[in-house]
Amino acid sequence: MIAIAPQLSWPPVAGELAVYDSRDGRYHVLNLSAAEIWRRIAAGKGAAEIAAELAETNRAPLDKVRRDVDAFIAGALDMGLLVDG
Repeated sequence: MIAIAPQLSWPPVAGELAVYDSRDGRYHVLNLSAAEIWRRIAAGKGAAEIAAELAETNRAPLDKVRRDVDAFIAGALDMGLLVDG
């Protein structure tokens, strides 16, 4: 299961999201789409569920949304913003 790395914090605001990483004191600003994925991960949802919700909400093709969700998760894992396990 994908989860948010414990050293991160973010204010609960609508729209774009700034995530603070206490390891290096940097902020990572997420656009609206990435912020929606982030909030759903924080709520304990998996990639397939997130993609299905976003595809339905945005009336977009599920396969395209799934690729976008997977790409965001892969990038966030590489940066240490998400952890797997």
